[in-house]
Amino acid sequence: MNRNKKVALYLCTCHSELSEQIDFKALKKFLEQRPNVADVKIHSSICSSSGQQFLKDECRATEPDAIVVAGCTPKIYESIIRSALDESGINKYLFELANIREQCAWVHSDPKIATQKAKVIINTALSRAIELEPIDDLEVEISPRALIIGGGVAGLQVALDIANNGFETYVVEKTDKLGGRAYELSKTFPTHNCGICCIQYCRNCVLTPKLEDVMRHNNIKIFMNSEVEKIEGGLGSRYITINTPEGTQELTAGVIIIATGSKVFDPNKLPEYSYHHDDVITSLELENIMIEAREKGGILTRPSDGTQPQTVNFIQCVGSRDPVHGNLHCSLVCCTYALGQAMDIKKRFPDTNVYIHFIDLRGPYRGFEEFYEEAKEMGIVFVRGRVAEISTGKGGMILRGSDVDAGNPIEIKTDLVILSIGQEARDSSKKLAEELHLDLDIDGFVKHINPMLTPEERRGIFLAGCVQGPKGIRYSIEEAKLAASNAISLLNKKTTVIEGRVAVVDQEKCVGCGLCEEGCEFNAAKLERLEDGSLASSVDPLLCQGCGACSAGCCNKAITIRHYKREQIIPMIETALKGVLD
Repeated sequence: MNRNKKVALYLCTCHSELSEQIDFKALKKFLEQRPNVADVKIHSSICSSSGQQFLKDECRATEPDAIVVAGCTPKIYESIIRSALDESGINKYLFELANIREQCAWVHSDPKIATQKAKVIINTALSRAIELEPIDDLEVEISPRALIIGGGVAGLQVALDIANNGFETYVVEKTDKLGGRAYELSKTFPTHNCGICCIQYCRNCVLTPKLEDVMRHNNIKIFMNSEVEKIEGGLGSRYITINTPEGTQELTAGVIIIATGSKVFDPNKLPEYSYHHDDVITSLELENIMIEAREKGGILTRPSDGTQPQTVNFIQCVGSRDPVHGNLHCSLVCCTYALGQAMDIKKRFPDTNVYIHFIDLRGPYRGFEEFYEEAKEMGIVFVRGRVAEISTGKGGMILRGSDVDAGNPIEIKTDLVILSIGQEARDSSKKLAEELHLDLDIDGFVKHINPMLTPEERRGIFLAGCVQGPKGIRYSIEEAKLAASNAISLLNKKTTVIEGRVAVVDQEKCVGCGLCEEGCEFNAAKLERLEDGSLASSVDPLLCQGCGACSAGCCNKAITIRHYKREQIIPMIETALKGVLD
C-alpha cells in the first residue's frame, strides 16, 4: 500500500434518494478515519452541472492523488465524472466509482445493513484507488472512408449523407437491386398517395433517397451481388474483404454502418395456412399483382385462374407474436400496409368483400386511428381472433377461425387470402455481429448500441434501419441520418483517442505458449519471433478491448491490463473479504 497517497472521497446522495437507506453522516465519520483519506465531502448530485463544478473546485483546492466517488452505476455517469476530473487537471484513471445505489441502497430494506455494506463497498474502492496510476489514452488515425453494408433505404441514406460530406463511400449489396423492400412498395401509409402531408416516406417522397442520386455520385462506389467475407482491424482502420462477381476485393474503411435490414417470415412454416395454394399469397405478392392491375388499368386477378376475387381475407401477425411457430415480437408495419392494401382494393372494386383478421391492431404512427376508422366506413370488416386454418378442396377455400368479440367460431368461403408476413432477423446478422463483436437480442437482431456512447466508444460501428429490429421506412431513414451524422463526426476528426486500458506483455516472462492468441476474440494478441529466435506474445493496443481474457489465461502472469493490474485488484478482494471492522 502506498501510505503517502492522498485520496479524496465524494459521496453523492442522488437528490437524497440514497440517504433514505444509507446514513451518510455515519458513513462520512467512518471514512474520515481510514488511512490515506485526505477529504470526505457529501453532495446531493455530483452528476449535475453544479455537482460537476463542485467536483472541479474541490479537486483544485485539495489536489488529491486519487479520487473515489460513491454514488450510482458507472455505466452511465463514469464518463461524466471523468470529464470533470480531466478539466480540473487530474488524470481520469486516478478515479474509482463505488456503486452504492444499485448494489446497496436499492437492494437492502434495512438502513443499518445498507450503511454497513456501503462502508465495505467504498472501503474496497479506496483500497484500489490508493494503487491507481496515471495512464494515457491512445491516439488513432481515422481512415477517411466509410463502408455501408446493405443497400436498402437506410443504407442509401447513410451513403448519400456521408458522400455529400466529401468522404469516399462503399456500399455492399448482396442482391442485384438497390432500395430493399421499400422500393417494392408503390404506396405507403397514411395517404397512399404522393403528397406533402404524407407522414410515412415512400420511394416517391422527396425525403427518401433516390437511386439515381446514389448511382451517379462520384464519392459512392457500389458493389452489387456482393457480400462481406471478412472484417479485420479496429477503430480507425478496418480491413474488409468482400466477394464480388469480379472476384475478391480488399477495402479499408474508418467507419462501418450496418444496414442489412430484415427478412420477411416464410409462411411455409405455418402449413395450416396452405401457402402452397395459388390463391394464398403474401402481402408483397399482392403488391405486385396490384401494381400490374393499376398500370394496365385492369382488374385485380387471383393467381389460380385470372378471375376477379369476390371475397378477400387478410390474416395478420403471420410469423409475428407467435412463440410456437414464429417470432415473439410485433413487426410494427403489417397492420398499416394491410389496411392500405385492403382500402385500395375496396376503392377500386367496391363490391369486393374484404375481411381483416387480427389479434390487436397496432399502428406506431400518428393518424393510424383515423386511417382505421376510414377503412371501417368503406365497409372493410375487422374480425378480432386467430385464424385456425385455410382448407382447400373441390368446394373452394374455406377460412376457419374465431371471432373473439362475437364469441363464435367462423367459416368464410374466400377467393383470395393475403398473409401479412412479419419481419425477422436476417441469417447474416449473426455472422456480422461475430465479426464486429456486437451482441444479438432475443429475437436475433443486432442489439441496439447505447446512443449515449460516443462514436469512439462504438469503435466506429453504427447501425441503421431494420438490422436492429422491425421498423417502417420513415424511422429507418431517420435512424440512417443519425448514424451518418455520428459517422461523419468521427471521420471529420481524422484522429481520435481511445481508452488506454489495454493489455501489455512482459516478454521476459512470456514463454510463447500461444494461449493468449487462442483466447483473444479481437485478434489483438499475436505470437512473434524475437531477435534471439524465441517466441513471445505481442498485443496490438488498437485492437485490444481490455477484456482481460489473455491475462486470465496466461500461465506465467506475463500479461497485465493497464488500469487493472494485480496490485490494484488484489487489495480490493482482500478488503472486501475482511469487511468492515468498526
